[in-house]
Amino acid sequence: MRRIAMFLVALFLLSTAARAVQAKELTLDDCIDLALKNRASIIRARGAESMAGAAKMSALGAFLPNIRGSYSYSKGKETDIDPMRVAEYTDPITVVDTTYSGTDTILDARTVYTGAVLFDEQDQGPSKSLYARGDLSVFNLSNWFDLASANAYKARAHLDVLASEQDLIYSVKVSYYGYLASGENLDVQEEAVKRADEQLKLIQSRFDLGSASLSDVLKQKVQFGNDRLALLRAQNGVTNSKADLAYTIGIDPRQDHEFATTYAVGGYNGTLDEAVNFGLTNNPRLLGQMKTVDEARHGVWSAKSGYLPTLSAYADYRNFNGTQGFPETFDYSSNTRSYGFTVSWNIFDGFFRERSVTNAKVSHNNARATLADTRNLTASRVKTAYLDIDQLNEQKTVSSENVAAAEEDLKITQEKYNLGAATILDLLDAQVSLKQAQVALIQVDFDLNLAIAKLENAMGKM
Repeated sequence: MRRIAMFLVALFLLSTAARAVQAKELTLDDCIDLALKNRASIIRARGAESMAGAAKMSALGAFLPNIRGSYSYSKGKETDIDPMRVAEYTDPITVVDTTYSGTDTILDARTVYTGAVLFDEQDQGPSKSLYARGDLSVFNLSNWFDLASANAYKARAHLDVLASEQDLIYSVKVSYYGYLASGENLDVQEEAVKRADEQLKLIQSRFDLGSASLSDVLKQKVQFGNDRLALLRAQNGVTNSKADLAYTIGIDPRQDHEFATTYAVGGYNGTLDEAVNFGLTNNPRLLGQMKTVDEARHGVWSAKSGYLPTLSAYADYRNFNGTQGFPETFDYSSNTRSYGFTVSWNIFDGFFRERSVTNAKVSHNNARATLADTRNLTASRVKTAYLDIDQLNEQKTVSSENVAAAEEDLKITQEKYNLGAATILDLLDAQVSLKQAQVALIQVDFDLNLAIAKLENAMGKM
């Protein structure tokens, strides 16, 4: 029983902790951290950086010796030998042949073997063979340029990771600010519905007392209905923006997540020229394109080095220890060592080198043109965002004043309507004007936050 009680307590604590974690409000920094861990674009960028690192190691390996080795073992039996071969012999005997030529007698002695033993199989092996060879490129300028190109490729891949991270941070901020704006808009619409409902009750009471017309009641009911529809759209907007934010940071949009509504908006206090210069020296997309130009430039020199000769050296070693089975089985072993060098010069290859050089030059020119476009685009984005911030700061001041004026106008119009000095249309116009001013202020806040995020992204300081 005690163990069961302890298990239930532990299960309760775990479930409570899980609910606490789930109920935790995610701040903007939390959203950014989750996005950098979960989104596929970052995973792909980091994978590309790993591949670039492997390419660099491969280019470096061209300067190291290429070593190959092999070992073999064999053993067998040869059977059904045709024709059969003499394998063993008895003791030899001497046979003397006598030949007569006229009056001369010629004696011819020869040795013959009798009792020969024949067989139709023989063992082969075991045989063991060890082989090792090393090759080293002594002089090949293409390897040096390929290594320099691989270094530039690795640096560009790292900058691409930084650029992908900054782009993702910008996307998270856009979604987060959109969620905050939808929440503020929901508050405005709820307040408008509440205000319209109070006005409807007031006008209905005045109608009951005979001091307001039925037309006033009906017009206020229409306004109340419109405000409720706007509230419904605002509620859907909050749900959609929350789902969009969840997707942006890489979590399940179907689950209920809570996001904090407090945040600190950054800014930039420098001049426009300082902002542009910072962007031209720190934007990772621009720096990555510079590395692309370096990579293409080294590619041109690598292609041109195909006109030069190459020098390579080699050394190999072979050891054999075993038996040979033909024409008869006998032991055999050997050690062989050799070394030397090779000079290769591709004199003519059907204009393949010329095509390679042309392709490399075209790639280099394209990379330089893209770099110029990227530099101009970076400066343009920084300038646009910087000027937008100045404009939106002024617009926010005007919008804040407009909200204050609309609130005061509604208050005065309400009093006039109560005294009979204003019509229901005047009152409805004042209500609509206040809500529009409040929504406009929310939009200005969103645009200002977005412009600051754009400036940070263009400058490369997310």
